Amino acid sequence: MSVYDKHYQQENLFGKPYPEFVAFMAAWEPKGTVLDVGCGQGRDALFLAQQGYQVTGIDASQRGIDQMLAAAQAQNLALKGIVADFYSYPFNQTYDVVVLDSILHFQKRDLAREVALLQTLTEQLNPGGLICCFVHKSKTKEQRLKALFTENRPNWQILAAQHIDYTYEEPESGFRSTSQFFMFLGQRPLLPPP
Repeated sequence: MSVYDKHYQQENLFGKPYPEFVAFMAAWEPKGTVLDVGCGQGRDALFLAQQGYQVTGIDASQRGIDQMLAAAQAQNLALKGIVADFYSYPFNQTYDVVVLDSILHFQKRDLAREVALLQTLTEQLNPGGLICCFVHKSKTKEQRLKALFTENRPNWQILAAQHIDYTYEEPESGFRSTSQFFMFLGQRPLLPPP
């Protein structure tokens, strides 16, 4: 049982996708295959499926996956869900887009496994594929994320590396909070380096 199973007793815990991400992905072509890593209740996965992407979400929470699939069924969306620990999952398929929304924290205790996960996922991208990373605003996190690409994927094109504001509103209670995130979008080259 995942720790998030308890949190996901509340529907739509994390609100809507970031407006900047929505605008970018609505315009992105082609609308290919997506892997949403740590998809939770599916806020990003559901939006992407609505846009015509073929989406697979993976999360350790059975409850989150069940909620995402129920929402997809209610909206008549084709969406796949995998309940698994994405740090040890044997990814064997390639994707056009990989999304990591608030999954990477770059804390010292988790750094090695997060770097290994990011390395694995960038290798699972098709040529011209897009990786979408969102981390809480933090100079350390942002520097580590950028350094991973400049050191390990120097030929990738960085399409966005910017701060975004996000406001979450809880409909029932009226609770509202604003936080800042760092949006990092990188594109794998169409051709391998010479």
